[in-house]
Amino acid sequence: MNFCRLFTTLLHQKPFGGNGHALLLDSNILKHLNSDSASPSQTRKTHASLLKTGLFYNSHLNTKLLSLYANNLCFVDANLILDSIPNPDLFSFSTLIHAFAKRNHSVHALRIFTRMLVHGVEPDNFLFPSVVKSCAGLLSLEVGKQCGRVRDAHKLFDGLPQRDLVCWSALISGYSNCGHVDEAKELFYEMRKTGLEPNNVSWNGMISGFNRSGFILPAISEFEDLNMGVQIHDYVIKQGFGSDKCVFSALINMYGKCSSVLEMSQVFDEMDQRDIGSVNAYITGLSRNGLVDNALKVFRRYKGEGAELNIVSWTSMIASCSQNGKDIDALELFREMQVEGLKPNAVTIPCLLPACGNIAALMHGKAAHCFSLRTGIFNDVYVGSALIDMYANCGKIQLSRLCFDKLPTRNLVCWNAIMSGYSMHGKAKETIELFHMMQKSGHKPDFISFTCVLSACSQNGLTDEGWHYFSNMSKEHGIKARLEHYACMVTLLSRAGKLEDAYSMIMDMPVTPDACVWGALLSSCRVHNNVRLGEISAEKLFELEPRNPGNYVILSNIYAAKGMWSEVDRVRDMMSQKGLRKNPGCSWIEVKNKLHMLLAGDKSHPQREQIIDKLNQLSMEMKKSGHFPNMSFVLQDVEEQEKEHILCGHSEKLAVAFGLLNTPPGSSLRVIKNLRICGDCHSFIKFISGFEGREIFVRDTNRFHHFKDGDCSCGDYCLVMLKLVLPSKELSLLFRKSLRKNPVLGIGLRMLKDVGDPTSPTHALQKDV
Repeated sequence: MNFCRLFTTLLHQKPFGGNGHALLLDSNILKHLNSDSASPSQTRKTHASLLKTGLFYNSHLNTKLLSLYANNLCFVDANLILDSIPNPDLFSFSTLIHAFAKRNHSVHALRIFTRMLVHGVEPDNFLFPSVVKSCAGLLSLEVGKQCGRVRDAHKLFDGLPQRDLVCWSALISGYSNCGHVDEAKELFYEMRKTGLEPNNVSWNGMISGFNRSGFILPAISEFEDLNMGVQIHDYVIKQGFGSDKCVFSALINMYGKCSSVLEMSQVFDEMDQRDIGSVNAYITGLSRNGLVDNALKVFRRYKGEGAELNIVSWTSMIASCSQNGKDIDALELFREMQVEGLKPNAVTIPCLLPACGNIAALMHGKAAHCFSLRTGIFNDVYVGSALIDMYANCGKIQLSRLCFDKLPTRNLVCWNAIMSGYSMHGKAKETIELFHMMQKSGHKPDFISFTCVLSACSQNGLTDEGWHYFSNMSKEHGIKARLEHYACMVTLLSRAGKLEDAYSMIMDMPVTPDACVWGALLSSCRVHNNVRLGEISAEKLFELEPRNPGNYVILSNIYAAKGMWSEVDRVRDMMSQKGLRKNPGCSWIEVKNKLHMLLAGDKSHPQREQIIDKLNQLSMEMKKSGHFPNMSFVLQDVEEQEKEHILCGHSEKLAVAFGLLNTPPGSSLRVIKNLRICGDCHSFIKFISGFEGREIFVRDTNRFHHFKDGDCSCGDYCLVMLKLVLPSKELSLLFRKSLRKNPVLGIGLRMLKDVGDPTSPTHALQKDV
């Protein structure tokens, strides 16, 4: 009820002062009690009148008086009134707490709240926002105390029987006031899961909270929420921050993380004067959204205009190239950076190393290792993890393990990196052992850890073990199976010949299968020449990836293996109509610190004749020993002699022959191929390793093959799978993509100019292990 109605009611009640009749209050006193702007002197006069009339002990009136004292910051008087009330209720305490919190007097608000709890009065939902605001508003205390206060508020929040939008918003705002982005973000999404959507008050409270803590835009950008981004942009305009370059750079970064390329570009274009920060943010935003060519153009343009690009600019651009398949461009950019006189740092090195690993540029990777040892950044877990990954990708799993063992501290990224390496090399036993060692060391596995283990099981045909870890992933560790895990299981079942079981698993998946899952089944159908399931898988992939030529090629190969040449022609016509061409086979080999690329059927290579002669000589020797080319791997309707000629032109054979011609006898060779190695090439290279006395590493899209003394580390099990030609988004690439979600492995790659000082103790790394 309003105050006038309250006063009328009081007139008809028994007297408070004991004089036997109701007393009337002066009209000015009534006016002051009903006002939020009464001065301290007016408030004290009103207090005195209430005492004289005996109305002071009316709970409604003394609560109003409490509010007046609090509004005038008369803390001593307010506390005296509260002390004089025999049994103060929630309303009395809440009045003071709300008033103090409203004026950001957090200490006084929390003191009153503590007194309320001592009196045994339970808070309600309406009081909670003011308490949280006060907890987060203690910015004068050290950060540790701030956290404790907000945590206490969180405990109170957890105890509330009902939580409305106001309560959620208050707690989120409290965390944002303290700059705790992760907690605020987690609560924000948890609130939405309950069915509550934020309103303008919610947005403004969180935004203003981050603003008070000094880093609103960088913090909010972590939410990757376009709606919030627009709110922030509006806030920036209203507050008059439009000319602040730092704010513009933060806006560009935020829109980039929200995948709003158009808005990001508009903000960048509207800037009158662009500094290096805004250019870096724009390049990073373009790269993050896969527009690496656009990012390169922007980078080149500003470099050409004489802009003083810093180490962040170069590192960002190199990382962008390495993440988007432009590894050689990344290496060239690194060389240019050094020419400009810029030195790599602890961020640059992890960006360099993945590029070195992608194309097996081992000497460049070793140079980066040397640099990290000389500058003392090797102990950084992210640098160490990137080194582990690089050596594994270059075929040096021993050096990869050495780097892992030398790390003084290890996080989950390090463990996942070494497990990934062993899995890629087909070493399931070591992968599983590391998985258990990781848990004993106190680290909980994540979805990437299980991807490593399941991939290792599928590589080695460990069906029972694969099922065990797939089941325990959710039962024991609470990790919901993702698409990459299902892709591993489909591959595992298919390789065991259980194609129907694999298909049933896909149909029973709780989530919609993507191209990786269907691609795993299609690839296995190629191995087992299953036309029916192959056609089903291919049709799904044609819908999901209409521009991926690999899917058409695999279906064509399935038909060719069955001699269904009319169907082969039909699929090739489909490709022709869509303007698609088969991805040419390509292999890389590093010789004398220089990377060389060999294309299948390439007739322009300067050593073409020498390479073919060498292959013919080796082929003759192989036939003498009783081994002949496997023509089944030529899926074309041509004569036998032409088939042998086609096999001779495979890029991995060309790369190995090139290496034999240009390296000393007995030295090892490392070859990287963009497609899966065929069975004939596998047998041929295995023969070469024994005949030439060479150790040869070949990394295809799925794993490493380690040839030595006429044998391969993958064993006979791998031979069953060598008819496999996987599409561009097959399991192994998804596996690598999963790893790149880690803070380190997702940055990029880089290369160093110097190969190491021969007088340095790190020079030993230049030798092959």
